[in-house]
Parts: sequence; C-alpha cells; structure tokens
Amino acid sequence: MHCTVRSADCTLYDGDAHHVVARSPHGEFAVMDNHAPLLAVLAPGVVRIHGADATETRIVCVGGTFDFSDNRATLLVERPQPVNEIDASGVRNRLSALRSETSADSDPSEEVAYLELLLHAKERDE
Repeated sequence: MHCTVRSADCTLYDGDAHHVVARSPHGEFAVMDNHAPLLAVLAPGVVRIHGADATETRIVCVGGTFDFSDNRATLLVERPQPVNEIDASGVRNRLSALRSETSADSDPSEEVAYLELLLHAKERDE
C-alpha cells in the first residue's frame, strides 16, 4: 500500500508501507493491503508506519483524519512530531516551566497534555 502523512505545512511520510497503526477515539486500529475502505478520526497518540522495507516510522499527532481506499492510506494530522526528533530534556524543561506558571489568564493544560504525549512517546521509543 502507499501511505502519505501530511500536516497543514509539510509532508512527513510519503512511501510504501506494509501496514499502518493509528489510534481513534475508540481505540487502536491497523490497516494492511486490501483493507476495506475506512475513514476515521484520529485521537492523540502515535501513528506507526511499518515500511515495506521493515523500517518503522513513528509520528506523534494530536488528532486528524485517516482515509484508506484503493490501497492508499492518507493521514492528515495536527501538530505532528516525528518521535526520533523529540528532544526529551527540552520537553521536560518546557513542562516544568508551564507547571510553575500560575497565571489566572492562561490555562496551559492543552500544552501540558501535548508535551506529556511527546515525552511518553519518546520514552517508549528509547
């Protein structure tokens, strides 16, 4: 199958894949060649693309859509971050700074959740 992962400003993956694993609000799912057509909403998590050459590409996203038809997987993702490019110490520092801010005007919970997702994905990758 062919797989493309795109965000609003870049293409993160465009190539052949053996199978793709993603997360919807109802749980994790996978597609392989000749899967029935599928349209799904993506939940925050890691998309895993298992390449035809036995490599694995892992991309964190906070949402998006997954479309599969005619042996083509197209993922349009929000706030993507390849797991191998995550700087764990930088994420920890940003988390610490956000948690120490006590401004009544801002609610950092969405950013904290995103940073925790990045950190969890990186720690599982190591």
